[in-house]
Amino acid sequence: MPRWCDRLGFEGRKINIGDARLYVETEGEGIPLVLLHGGPGGTHHYFHPWFSRAAGFSRVIYYDQRGCGLSDYRQGEGYTIRQAASDLENLRKALDVEKWVVLGYSYGGLLAQLYATKYPENLAGMVLVSSAISVNIELEPTRQGNFISDEEKTRMQEINEMSGLSKEQILYNRYLNGDWKRQFYYRPSKERLAEFARYEWDQHRNFRPQLIQSVIELDLKDAFLDFHIPTLIFESKWDLTWNTDKPGIIQDQHPEAEMIILENSGHSPFEDQPDVFFEELKRFISSCEPAMSPDQK
Repeated sequence: MPRWCDRLGFEGRKINIGDARLYVETEGEGIPLVLLHGGPGGTHHYFHPWFSRAAGFSRVIYYDQRGCGLSDYRQGEGYTIRQAASDLENLRKALDVEKWVVLGYSYGGLLAQLYATKYPENLAGMVLVSSAISVNIELEPTRQGNFISDEEKTRMQEINEMSGLSKEQILYNRYLNGDWKRQFYYRPSKERLAEFARYEWDQHRNFRPQLIQSVIELDLKDAFLDFHIPTLIFESKWDLTWNTDKPGIIQDQHPEAEMIILENSGHSPFEDQPDVFFEELKRFISSCEPAMSPDQK
């Protein structure tokens, strides 16, 4: 499967942020909207082709975080979420953006929240999509295994133990044998699973252990109780990454935020219910426009 970037005709480039170069693509015009991928260890690729819809009402900025995808595998001071937030700020400066709307998906939502606490003056708005929560609190168990049969679990374990398989082959075959149910609402085609395996889970070998440890140590308790920057939260009824208690917890962390719960979506509502998702996103970004300076509109 070719990359969506190539199929869409994007010309990506690497932007120097000081001690590393981050891979960046842009499309559209209007209020800058920067997309923060999840993982930790995902890539910008899974935002394609969906967020081309947003190019009709914003300047969409796709990028791979340091140590992921097509960006430099340079550890810097160590792969940490705080370094990732600093990288994002350095990217804003390099792109000559005054203010932008930051959209964080999954783990990227946690990165967005940390960025918002460090650089609120540079935010026109914040969007959290199936976001990780930013406080150390005990959650109900994940539902990711609820719809996977014992036979599928056995088969996936056999795949893990097969010798000679690449990382991509392991991911692809696990998803074919039932693992797709953890993340997807609709059963994906084989082509969609090939895209995921080849391009959407790609990181430096040292990335996840360091990054996850820094996430464990992060706690933004009470950081958003008096937070007046426009914030929109997307949650999904069938996001099995979490249990049913999670939407209420993240709403409590962001009492001034608007929350939208999509009824027929899993972990990726922009893929499962794109019509509703992008209609609401357009409405929200339009409401952020007064916060932009005239030269950014």
